[in-house]
Amino acid sequence: MKQILPSTVNGHAKIPASKSFTQRAMACALIANGESLLKNIGKSDDEQASLQIIQKTGANIIQTENDILVQSKGINPSGSLSVSVNESGLATRMFTPILANSNFQIEIDGNGSILDRTMTFFDDILPQLNVQYKSNQGKLPFSLLGPIQPKSISVDGSISSQYITGLIYSYVGSPLLKNEKIIIENLKSEPYLLLSLEVLRLFGVELIYNDKTVYFHGPYQLKPSTILIEGDWSSASFLLVAGAIAGKITLSGLNPNSKQADIAILEVLKKAGAKVEQDGDRYVISKNELNGFEFDATDCPDLFPPIVVLASLCKGKSKIKGANRLIHKESNRGIVLQKELNQFGIDILLENDLMIISPTKKVKTGTIDPHGDHRIAMAGAILGLVSENGINILTPHVVNKSFPQFFDLLKSVTSNENFLIEN
Repeated sequence: MKQILPSTVNGHAKIPASKSFTQRAMACALIANGESLLKNIGKSDDEQASLQIIQKTGANIIQTENDILVQSKGINPSGSLSVSVNESGLATRMFTPILANSNFQIEIDGNGSILDRTMTFFDDILPQLNVQYKSNQGKLPFSLLGPIQPKSISVDGSISSQYITGLIYSYVGSPLLKNEKIIIENLKSEPYLLLSLEVLRLFGVELIYNDKTVYFHGPYQLKPSTILIEGDWSSASFLLVAGAIAGKITLSGLNPNSKQADIAILEVLKKAGAKVEQDGDRYVISKNELNGFEFDATDCPDLFPPIVVLASLCKGKSKIKGANRLIHKESNRGIVLQKELNQFGIDILLENDLMIISPTKKVKTGTIDPHGDHRIAMAGAILGLVSENGINILTPHVVNKSFPQFFDLLKSVTSNENFLIEN
């Protein structure tokens, strides 16, 4: 358990690599034939899961402190094998169809909350593509035997665009691909799909995407590349909110032209009235009078935890659309935010797809149970900065899933040397 005591913030931190970008780059480096250098990679559990998958399925990895050299001959396992996605939703949804390009049987399993997530998308789609596929009633573990046979299909994009990313990458990696298309119905989180296409472009394949349809004219051959991984806007969002509610913070390593969905945090901060300054890859966020805001987070649901904390310190109610996207996260994130933040005097109403936050004048002292959710733990820590007498965070290690440096970076920008107590 960690106890976060009240503190102002005033300092500079460099944001770690985007795990969404890193995992996509690892997948493309596996599909490419040759040596790809990925610079400035992160060290989160999710990134490690993807790294182990590409190692087991044919890539040789030479790793330094911040970079990895991926030597690949494509998806080339020596025989049937088992891989683990650990607890990574992206690794599960992206690599499952990619690995269907193997001629060997592959078993895919995981740990923790990922085992409870229903993924019937694959039950519906993979058999249509000539893949011998079995699941545990739509959940992990999966068993698959390819090769995948790409064809023009329509798919449902309402649960997660990560499935679509996996399909696109599997098509591009297939020597059987010809002139096909994927029509996406009810697409959510389109910015993440655009990020997937951008990473493909960096490996030399530029696809046509128009009117929610991806067009292929294959087969393709990805070009081994040197890729500099940009900073993670999802991780940055928590520290940016810390600056807006508790002082002033400077963050560097952020791409102002990023395709990452969570760059939308800048729009939210401006709507709320925080002072936002930018110089290149450096952003300065300062506390200001904050007012209630309205925001549609349907395409960036991972922003809910930090912006709920922001809303709790604003004058007036805030309304955030997209709450239905929170059900299938590491926790039922909307319900957990409602339950855990209520004890601090923050009233959260869930009304269909809308979350309505009524602010509190004083953030009470208490204990947050993240329910295994890394983003709930980080939200609790940021809230602790402005609490009356501190907030306890149970199982703080869950932040390792996406942002293992979180508590160290937060500590580096606080004015209270004793703000963080280990219990």
